[in-house]
Amino acid sequence: MTISSGRGAFQARRRGALRRALLVSVALASVAMLGTASSAGAISVQQEYAKFSNCPVEAPGLVQCVYAQTTSGEFVIGSRAVPINKTITIQGGVKENGELVAALDGNTLSKTPLTLPGGLLGIPGLEIGGEVTATAELAGTAFLSASNVIGEKGTAATLPLKVKLSNPVLGEQCYIGSSAEPVLLQLTTGTTSPPGPNKPISGKAGNITLEPSVIIHIDNNSLVDNAFSAPGVNGCGGLLSILLDPAIDLDAGLPAASGHNTAILNGTLDATTPASVKAHLALPQIGRCVKVKAVRENGTTVYHGAYENSSCVSETVLKVGQYEWEPGPGAARKFTATSGTTNLTSAGGSRIRCLASTSAGEYTGPKTANLTVTYTGCEQTTTKQPCKSSGGAAGEIATSQLEGHLGLIQDTWTKEEGLHVSVGLDLKHEPTLFTAECGGTSVSVGGSVIGTFTAFDKMGLKSALKYVVTGGKQVPEAFEGAAKDTLTTTLGGGSAEQAGLTGAQAITNEERLEIKAEAE
Repeated sequence: MTISSGRGAFQARRRGALRRALLVSVALASVAMLGTASSAGAISVQQEYAKFSNCPVEAPGLVQCVYAQTTSGEFVIGSRAVPINKTITIQGGVKENGELVAALDGNTLSKTPLTLPGGLLGIPGLEIGGEVTATAELAGTAFLSASNVIGEKGTAATLPLKVKLSNPVLGEQCYIGSSAEPVLLQLTTGTTSPPGPNKPISGKAGNITLEPSVIIHIDNNSLVDNAFSAPGVNGCGGLLSILLDPAIDLDAGLPAASGHNTAILNGTLDATTPASVKAHLALPQIGRCVKVKAVRENGTTVYHGAYENSSCVSETVLKVGQYEWEPGPGAARKFTATSGTTNLTSAGGSRIRCLASTSAGEYTGPKTANLTVTYTGCEQTTTKQPCKSSGGAAGEIATSQLEGHLGLIQDTWTKEEGLHVSVGLDLKHEPTLFTAECGGTSVSVGGSVIGTFTAFDKMGLKSALKYVVTGGKQVPEAFEGAAKDTLTTTLGGGSAEQAGLTGAQAITNEERLEIKAEAE
């Protein structure tokens, strides 16, 4: 079941989240004030946040998560021009002073090799044949100023680089620049003031929008610098570097003084707050919204919870709410479930119908659970033969212990309809969910099935899962952005066929729990 909130309510929550972002980061605020809400079509909020999965959100002093991609432009270093015809990514977190904190996976600046046109030729007696690539690597701490990006003045990004030249002859340590003497780019979206012979060039902030997911998005962005110097090469050819280094310097026009080099980086920039990244990437979650203890401060009763309401959806700015979110179940983590009629139908039309079921399980984490299901009154509808698992009574089918994983079925926003969220539980077991026999014909059911929760974002003892088939196919067949994950049935010695399950489970928890699906 898809639950849609009204556009006005969503916009109000979005404005509240933006206010928190403004308090956290002046730079991000300046971008937001110039931006407008995106008028794009359906936006997957969860997938929008996936790009920030390597942001070091727990780093002290972090105020922004950033993800930038350079898709075109060029580097001119000395006498050589290298076109940017592959995507270069820079990602991580930004502190209040603009310092870029490394991405969690270590790929703060992607190591993207760009082909050096013409290679390195014309070195008498030391010709280097074949392709030569140039790969920029960080050679120190980078800095980013979002306010200068959108203001089109000053230094928008400081990138200390060393450029690796790669070719079988050059070895693994052939670099233009080093950590001690980097190629130091002072990029701007404004206009440069280089020494001659270079002439001033201009970048641009680009198009700035505020996505409904509270992500600042900038496209058609251009950062430029043509006032930097470039040192010579070092370490080329290993033991031959004493010969190759000066020869390559001569061929490439290195070292190159300021006024003889250019960097033009065109692309996109996305930024948001670490709190938003943490909240969205953790969803959906099973957990508890608990009331915090009141404390007396200066004669006043105050609370220090992160949330204003008992569903833990509305987060407070200054942590003065009465509620706190605790991911995962508590000590009372078991649950039971019952259902009425359930149908399992294969693509070929074979159907097993069960009149009722009982389940028992437990929540094993913020996103996981396990359970077993016992179906009763089961028969193959075409033959009217009862079905049963090995050792079971007639009409009784017992599953293996199924593993359940929580996921988002839909988490999208449209301008016309607002926010749509739905959450499901994917049940599976390898190699089969269950095997049974129906009047002498063996049945094997494998794969997995996603049931949709009918309510969430509210604490309670009870919840429900619905299983739906439309046009002979399970709905949904996959979580948002994930590969298809469906049921299959095999009758006798036949081939496996896709199958779908219809029915509903009424779940009763041992303690009050919540399926948290939304964040602000």
